Amino acid sequence: MEPDLGRFSNEKRSYWERRLHDLLRPVSAEDMVVMSWAIEAMRDGREEAARRRLEMPGSTGDYRIGGKFFVPPWSVDAVLREKLSLGPAEKSAKYLNLKSWNGVTKLLNVYSGLSNAESVMDYSPSGVLAAMPRLFWPQYDWQLGTSNMFRIGRAWHVYATDEGKAAFSVKYGIDLELFLKIGFGIYAGSEEQPAIRPCSLAALGITKAQLHKVRQIIGDTLEGHYEWARATGNPDIPRDFLRSVTKERPIFEVHDSKGRAYCVPSRANLMLRITDGLYYDIVSDSDARRRSGEAFEELCLKMIQHYSGAERSVESERETTYGMSADILVEDKTASSGLIIECKIRRLPQRVLTSPDPFNDCADAFDDVIKGIVQIWRTYNELYSEKPMKIAGVVLQYDPWTIMGNAFVSKLFESAHEKADSLEIPACHRIPVALVGYFDFESLLRDYDYSDIFEAACDWDTETFQGWELTGVLRSREKEKRPKPAFDYGELVRAAVPWWGQP
Repeated sequence: MEPDLGRFSNEKRSYWERRLHDLLRPVSAEDMVVMSWAIEAMRDGREEAARRRLEMPGSTGDYRIGGKFFVPPWSVDAVLREKLSLGPAEKSAKYLNLKSWNGVTKLLNVYSGLSNAESVMDYSPSGVLAAMPRLFWPQYDWQLGTSNMFRIGRAWHVYATDEGKAAFSVKYGIDLELFLKIGFGIYAGSEEQPAIRPCSLAALGITKAQLHKVRQIIGDTLEGHYEWARATGNPDIPRDFLRSVTKERPIFEVHDSKGRAYCVPSRANLMLRITDGLYYDIVSDSDARRRSGEAFEELCLKMIQHYSGAERSVESERETTYGMSADILVEDKTASSGLIIECKIRRLPQRVLTSPDPFNDCADAFDDVIKGIVQIWRTYNELYSEKPMKIAGVVLQYDPWTIMGNAFVSKLFESAHEKADSLEIPACHRIPVALVGYFDFESLLRDYDYSDIFEAACDWDTETFQGWELTGVLRSREKEKRPKPAFDYGELVRAAVPWWGQP
C-alpha cells in the first residue's frame, strides 16, 4: 500500500504550526515589531542602532543576502503577521527572549519548518515551474535594492499628478502632498529608533490631527492589526504568500506611559507604501488612473531620451491608419535599427501574486501584456515593414509581470499570435519582443551601449532567454559596462511635490 502523502504533509504542517504558536503566544506584538526593525537596521548597515534593540553577532555584512546571519525579510514579515493573527500576548511559563539572537533564530527556524511543510500544499511538485513567479514575487522588492530617490521620483511623478491629488483628497480628506510629507517624516524619524512621537514631527509644521489621519490611512492600532491579520488569513494559501501587513499598513500605533507612539517594523516597506503603494489609493478613480498611465509614458520617454544621446531619435507615439502607434519609437539611422516600446503601468494584483499557477488561474489579468506585444507588431507592420531597418520591441512594465515567468511566457506569445492573426498582421512582421520591468530597463540604459541593448531585445524572444531580465541576457554575453550619468529623479520629485526642495 502506498503512503498517504497528503495526510503526512498535513501532519507535518500541524506539528510546525503548534510549535510556532507555542513560541509566539507569550511574546508581545510590540517586541515583534522591534525585532523586525532591528534586523532590518542591521541589514541596512545601521549597526549601532540595531544593537541597542537586539543582541546580534557578527558584522552588518553578515546580515545581507549571502551572509552567514542573513534572515529573509519576507520571513520576518510572515512571522509578524502570524503573531498578529494570534492576538495579544498570553501568560505562559515559557517566554521567548526576542532581544537575544538565540531567541530570534529559534523563532525563525521554527517558522522555516512550517514554511517548508506548506511549500507544496496547493501545488504539486511537478507544478513548480508554474509556481516560480509566486516563489519570487514576495522577495522582489527586497532583493531589488533600488535607491529611495529612484522609487520616490518614479512613483510621485506617476501618481502625484493633479488628478491623483484630487482623487486622494476626495478619498481620504487630506492633501496628498501633506500625506507624503508626513509619511517621509516618519520614515526619516525612524532611522535610529523603531518608533517616533508626534512631538518629533512638530518642527515640520505637522499637527497631531494630521499625523493621526495618516496613521488611519497606512497604519492601525495593535487591535486593528489583529483584526486585519485574522480577516485576511486564508488556510488554503501558504503563509509565505499571504498579504503583507508591513507593506499595506506599515505604521503601528502604540500607547505607553509617555503617550502615543508610531512604530515602524520595516522602513523599507513604509517607503514602498508611500511610493509605489500610491497606486492602490488612486486606481479606483478613472481620471487619476488614466493620467497615471500618461505620466508613466512621459517618464519612460524622458528617461530613454536622457540615455540615448543626440545620435538617436526618440519620439512619442505617432498617428497611424488604425489609431495611435506604440508609445515610444527609437531610431538609430547610423545603425539602421530601432526599438518600438509600449509602456504598461498596470500593477500586479494580489490574485496573481498568490496563485501557484498565475497564468492559468488569472489569464485575463495578463491581457494587458498581450495587447502590448500585439501593439508593437501592429506598429511595425504600419510604420516600418517597408523600411530597411532592423527593429525589435519592448513591452516596458511598471511591475515586472513576466520576471521568472518562463513557464507561461510562451503562452502569452501564443495568445498574442492569435490576436495578430485576427488583425491580419503578417507573420513576417511579428518582430522579436522583450517583456521588461522598468528598473531592469533603466539599469540597461545607464550601463550598456545602445547596440548591446538592441541585441539583447532581439535575443530575449528566444527559447534560451524568455523570462530573463535583459540585464541577465547581457551578463551571459559578457557585454562590457559603460556607465552614463544617471537620470535625475530629484527633478521629478521637486516638480510633483514642491515641499521637497524647501530648506
